[in-house]
Amino acid sequence: MAIRHLAVLLCAAILVAAGTPLAAQEPSAPARVGIAPAPLPDELALAGDNIVTVLVNGQPLRLEVSAEAFGPPVINPEVAARLMLVPASLRGWRFGPVVVSGSAAPVVADWGAGPTPLTLSWSDRPASTKADGVIGVHHLPYRRVTFVLHPPGPDETLQRFVLKRAGGQTNTRLGTEVKVGKKTLMVIFVPERRENLITAPTANFIATHQEGGFEPGTAAIAVMDFGVERPTRMMRIAAPIALGDLALERFAVRIEDYGEPRRVGEIAAGDPRFDANSILVSRRRGRGRPDLLTRIGSDQIAHCSSLTYDLTAGEIRLSCGPAPD
Repeated sequence: MAIRHLAVLLCAAILVAAGTPLAAQEPSAPARVGIAPAPLPDELALAGDNIVTVLVNGQPLRLEVSAEAFGPPVINPEVAARLMLVPASLRGWRFGPVVVSGSAAPVVADWGAGPTPLTLSWSDRPASTKADGVIGVHHLPYRRVTFVLHPPGPDETLQRFVLKRAGGQTNTRLGTEVKVGKKTLMVIFVPERRENLITAPTANFIATHQEGGFEPGTAAIAVMDFGVERPTRMMRIAAPIALGDLALERFAVRIEDYGEPRRVGEIAAGDPRFDANSILVSRRRGRGRPDLLTRIGSDQIAHCSSLTYDLTAGEIRLSCGPAPD
């Protein structure tokens, strides 16, 4: 009887011991199938501070979108430290005699449609006072990027310009082109800057082709990237440059960068070149070696409600009301 009772206990122990691994081998709940990220919209509309958010190495960054920005996105130094970026290459920016040195490193960015490689650069100076850094339109993963400048008004028309890329892969910038004399100048729209801005060599070139001179009492300071300040004077030209329906006639000239604007001259009271009833005959020989930094500011396009970069169609579009008199 004792032997029979022991056999029963042994059988029960074997069944209990066998129960644990058997339970573990039962079919588990089906694994959750990952949901593919939704495709990005075709167009990004920007307003206000023009800030977008992107995941970089898994961390969210707020980047200020600038139509003026060129080359890789630039982040603030404390952001580079937070991301623990290790410099992989050197990077530098020159503003006349002022040189800002920096570094660059590859990262993984995610705009919401999956990871993609990106290069970030930084220096010991902040790139943005509004966000974690600055990024150009050419790095955004959208077909179209629109800067909403003002509410649209009545009787607006659409102006179309051929989108041009300059600077190659390293220093890519977006703009369009305009003919002045026998040269083709690159035009960059910069809604975040008020004035049209050019360098001294470009001022010499434009002044001798379009009869330009400095307006008295217009000394000012242009704030460039990284907060670099450069002195300027306002130049006015007697023969405006036509860019579509825009008449470009006033430019802030960086007077101490990349040479001196010796050929611009001064506008005197009663200057006949600026008399609307006079016939303009230029006696100056066209001179100057213009660069590609002819920036068009918000004062010039104050009557326009939106600026669109259509990266698929290769077109820049301005929606504008009637030009002011």
